[in-house]
Amino acid sequence: MKNKVLIAAVFALFAFSAQAQRPTSFLELGGYGMSQNYLGDVNGNSLSAFTQEAKFGAGAQLKYNFSSLLSVGADVNFGNVYSHDNLHGNETRDYVVDTELLQMGVFTNIHFIPFGKYNLRHSHTPFLHAGVNAVTYQPNLNTNAQYPEEIELYPGTGHTVGYTLGFGWRIRRSLKSFYNFGIYYNGFAASNIEGFNYTAEYLEANTDVRNTMDGCLTLKLGMSLGFFEQ
Repeated sequence: MKNKVLIAAVFALFAFSAQAQRPTSFLELGGYGMSQNYLGDVNGNSLSAFTQEAKFGAGAQLKYNFSSLLSVGADVNFGNVYSHDNLHGNETRDYVVDTELLQMGVFTNIHFIPFGKYNLRHSHTPFLHAGVNAVTYQPNLNTNAQYPEEIELYPGTGHTVGYTLGFGWRIRRSLKSFYNFGIYYNGFAASNIEGFNYTAEYLEANTDVRNTMDGCLTLKLGMSLGFFEQ
């Protein structure tokens, strides 16, 4: 009788241990739509024309969830940023920002609430997002504007790097599908996203002026699918 009890206890302990050690990692694939708002020299880093200057794009991401709290991934998206002097009190200057952006990067997400395969009691979680990107940009210049001599134009394709910091929310749609919403700041290591900059000679003669780094505010809304066996 004692042997039977011991064997039963061993099997129960083994089953509990196997259950406790189930892997929480899984792969996730998703897509999203997004809007982008330019932040830079033309609008003075202001969002005063938020709705008029929002431009839309789309992207896809592949993510590996190491645990219910941490994931890393890669994504690619295409969109553009826009701004016009008319919306910021500079009608006579008539500068326009209309730049196409292609971004590819890697990122990490940190959940505030355990969320994933086996945390079905949690239907949503906020998360922090951080990433780095390779950026290709193509400015479309306004040929009607009168650019002064101190402005140097960059009409061709440019390349730079950037970073993304943001906050989002994940909502479980079903066992293996999720809604994702986030708001992010994209910073670019370039000051000519608009397609123009002050010349070096002008900056040397006017030390109170500088070419500031550009960025954009990005809103993303999408859905993703988890690939795992329950």
